[in-house]
Amino acid sequence: MAIDKQKLVKQLTKIGIITLWVLLVSGVIVSLAFVNKQEDAVTCKKVTISILPKNELLFIDRDMVLATIHPSGSEKSIINKKIMELNIPLIETKLNHNDFIKTSQVFTDMNGELQINIVQRKPILHILKADGSSYYLDEEGRKMPISQAFTAHVPIASGNVFEEYKARDTMHTLVGAELHKIATYVDKDAFWKAQIEQIFVTAESEFVLIPKVGEHTIVFGTGDDIEIKFEKLMLFYKEGLSRVGWDKYSTINLKYKNQIVCTKK
Repeated sequence: MAIDKQKLVKQLTKIGIITLWVLLVSGVIVSLAFVNKQEDAVTCKKVTISILPKNELLFIDRDMVLATIHPSGSEKSIINKKIMELNIPLIETKLNHNDFIKTSQVFTDMNGELQINIVQRKPILHILKADGSSYYLDEEGRKMPISQAFTAHVPIASGNVFEEYKARDTMHTLVGAELHKIATYVDKDAFWKAQIEQIFVTAESEFVLIPKVGEHTIVFGTGDDIEIKFEKLMLFYKEGLSRVGWDKYSTINLKYKNQIVCTKK
C-alpha cells in the first residue's frame, strides 16, 4: 500500500502545531501560577501617596489616606503586611466615596510598593445660604461639604440662596446654575479670581459682585452675557477707574447693553 507523503506531512505538521500550542498554554498556566504564588508572598515595603493638585488644595493629606487603609492610620500597621491582605479594590472604593476626592487609583507592584494616586475636587464657590448653612460648589457644578481642616479661598455667594445641600448633587435652580456660570468664568481668569470676593443674590434673583479692591459694588444683573459684562467692566477699569480713582463711584451697573451706569459717592 502506497503512502501519500503529502498527506502524511500535513498530518504531522498539524500534530506538531497542536503540540506546540499545548506546550505554550501549559507554559503560560505554569508561569501564571508561579507569578500568583509570588504575589501571594509579597509584603508591603513602601507606601507612596500622590495627592493633586499640590500646595493648592489641602482637603486630603497623607494621614487621612493611611486611615482609610488601616483603622490605626499608622504606616507601621501596613508595612510588612501581605499585599493580598490589603484588599486594593476596597481601599479604592473607600477613597472614591470621600466627598473631597475626585478620583483615586490604587495599585501595587512586585517590589511591594503600594501606590495611591489621588486627585482632589476643586471648589470654585462657597455657597452661604440664607439660613446660615453652607457648602462648596466644585468646578463641575457639584456640591461638596465644607472642610474642618482646610478653607478654600474662593468667592462667597450669599443673600437669597435657598438650595439645599446634597453630596455631589448638581444645582437645580436657575440661580444656582447662573452662580456656577459666573464662578466658572471668574475662576478661569487670574485677574477676576483675585478681584471678585463675593456674589450677592438679590430678592429679584440678580447678582451684585463685591470686589476686593475698590469701595464700589458691581450690579451684574442676571447671569446672561457673562463674558460681555466682564469685558465691559475690564475696559472701564482700565480707561475709567485708572484715571479717576478706584473709590470714585459707589456702584458700577453692568445691566444695560452697550453702556455702564455709575453712581458717584
